[in-house]
Amino acid sequence: MDKASSILMVILPVAVAAVLVTGLLGFAGGGPWYRRHANTLMKLRVGLQLLAVLTLLALVVVS
Repeated sequence: MDKASSILMVILPVAVAAVLVTGLLGFAGGGPWYRRHANTLMKLRVGLQLLAVLTLLALVVVS
């Protein structure tokens, strides 16, 4: 469990950052791609942030 939790606590913030950077670059470029995917990227980022926070809380409670 310790190794799995360490891996999760690295992967989740990296995933959040990747979605955030993708959204920022899309916003900077504008165009139809951004208008089509902006809401999806925002929902994905918020969901990943929620998963990261809940995982961190679960690890705190377990330890």
